[in-house]
Amino acid sequence: MISRAITPTVSAAPKDNLGCVSSKLQKDVHVESGDITFYRKCMAEPDLGRVAMPACERGFLTGVSLGNAHRRKIFRGARPFDRRFETDSIYIRDFSEEYQADMYGNFDFVLVELSRPFFDRLANEHDMPLISGLTCDAEQKDPVLGHLARALAANLEIAGSLNALFVEQIGLAMGSHVARQYGNFSAASERIKGALSANDEARAKALLLERPREGISIADIARECNLSRGYFIRAFSKSTGRTPHQWLLEQRIAQARDLVERTEMTLSEIAAQCGFADQSHLSRVFLKLVGVSPGVQRRHARHGSRR
Repeated sequence: MISRAITPTVSAAPKDNLGCVSSKLQKDVHVESGDITFYRKCMAEPDLGRVAMPACERGFLTGVSLGNAHRRKIFRGARPFDRRFETDSIYIRDFSEEYQADMYGNFDFVLVELSRPFFDRLANEHDMPLISGLTCDAEQKDPVLGHLARALAANLEIAGSLNALFVEQIGLAMGSHVARQYGNFSAASERIKGALSANDEARAKALLLERPREGISIADIARECNLSRGYFIRAFSKSTGRTPHQWLLEQRIAQARDLVERTEMTLSEIAAQCGFADQSHLSRVFLKLVGVSPGVQRRHARHGSRR
């Protein structure tokens, strides 16, 4: 069953769920169909500004450009790179990685969000190996995806069960094409179920803890362990019971808690020391993981030490 939400030109929310400033979008269409989500994003103004999105576990996003006037500077650690988009240019985002990009020029994109359950179901239905990740060239063009994206764009806003079925089928065709052309297939299912070796686990944890200083990415860490990005995430989770992002947050909060309880550092100083964006970011994560705010935790610690 398809649920659809077509957003008007000006949205009350400052950013959409892909990190764009919604109020500047000329067209903002969002349609959900099971484990696939479709978007149409159009922007007529010359400069949208920065798109920023934290890491999460939503799967992958494939974007297909329907125009020729867009470029963006993509930041990965300390190594930004420029990307220009022409008709049928595509890109793939792994949501398990933080994403930041400065966007320039108007654009018209059809985007397909493919969840991890989608790829698992695809593998089961077609008796094929599981997919550990998706990758494409930096300047990749795909006329097949471009043709399907144009058909999808013409029908996303049309209501009715027949059109909903058409949209679903186009989405499945796009997802299958992406999996076949850009998927990193696992050689054996036993490898997917495996954990990191002791050396790889120790190396990965050390690199994650260095990340605030060096800007290292999940892809960099996976490469250090001679693993694909997708397999590394699964294996790390198998070894630790946490995704790399979750594990790193817990380590940062443990360090922050120690500084909150033992030092006179301000919360802003602690946030910077532990790799958080700012004091507000520290406080939100601290409250979620510890159950109280940093200020309350500091008062509790000082009260207990006076007993």
